[in-house]
Amino acid sequence: MIWSGSILAIVLYYPLIAGILRNQIEQSCATWMLWVTLDVIAVTSIILQHGNYLLLVVYSICGAVVITALIYKKLFKWTSFETLVLGLVIICLVVWYFSGPRGATIAATIAGAISGIPQIRDSWKKSDTMTGHIYLGYAVANGLSCFGGKAWTVEDRLYPAMAAVLCLIITSIAYRKQKVCTVASVN
Repeated sequence: MIWSGSILAIVLYYPLIAGILRNQIEQSCATWMLWVTLDVIAVTSIILQHGNYLLLVVYSICGAVVITALIYKKLFKWTSFETLVLGLVIICLVVWYFSGPRGATIAATIAGAISGIPQIRDSWKKSDTMTGHIYLGYAVANGLSCFGGKAWTVEDRLYPAMAAVLCLIITSIAYRKQKVCTVASVN
């Protein structure tokens, strides 16, 4: 299951990156930068705990390619919220230093969920089914990785379970129908 989820994730990066390069999909570059940073923290801490890390390796490498595509398309913006999430990344590093890999995994997972909020916001502003399909696939990939873990432990299941929920939230927002209100003018 872990390999299936990781291979599915790799496959899903192609339409995501192609959609970004074709101006068909909008993503938050700041969110992706923060996600990759948190993924690297989480994967390192999970490897140190001998946990379920393969999907996070895929996310770290492929996420860097997404960032490159977003920077190439000049789709970078940084708001005060991204600064807040950057603070959470720093807190993860401090937690890791003082509490070890398990604490870092928990902190990176929580910060990863919070850092998804700009993507949720952007999906709300411009919902599209292509993004919904891709994030639904990521939810499945995360679910496979979660259920493929050896045990119900932080190092085996916390991150993919959280990521599955986050991807389902983004999926549901991306699929929503935008209501169009028209006002008739009276002559």
